[in-house]
Amino acid sequence: MPENESTPIRILLVDDEEDLVTFLSHRLLKRGFTVTATTSGPEALKAVKGQTIDVVILDLKMPQMNGIEVLQHLKEEQPYLEAIMLTGHGSHESALEAGRLKAYRYLIKPYDFDELLALIKEAYSYKVEQLRTRYQEELEKITGQGLSALEILAATEKLRRKYEQK
Repeated sequence: MPENESTPIRILLVDDEEDLVTFLSHRLLKRGFTVTATTSGPEALKAVKGQTIDVVILDLKMPQMNGIEVLQHLKEEQPYLEAIMLTGHGSHESALEAGRLKAYRYLIKPYDFDELLALIKEAYSYKVEQLRTRYQEELEKITGQGLSALEILAATEKLRRKYEQK
């Protein structure tokens, strides 16, 4: 959980290795994260429908739907979602594609759990900063319109909901 935050970081974990998903989700839950764990791309997309996810930890090579395809669908729904791509089969092309989709980081398996924890926190902080910047720009437009404090508070709440769902 981020320091000074009461809401846990919401993580989506997607990997076709069921044992890894079970083990990693257990370790993340013990550290206070909220975890949605799945073993396929289609399952992941279905599991997070209507949910806001902060960070996705995503295997690159999976049957049915690879990690790049999953990330593309997730980013359409939640553009501020940050992704950590995991793979045992890294390639230059897949790293470029992950970068094009604005994945936060690309990790080669096996990876160090403490490094993954640090990356999750960094990715979350990056998401929060991106939202804060976007949110501030919108608020500056609103406050420049001569609105009352109550109108600004109402608009602020509306913006918060809007950006949490994107």
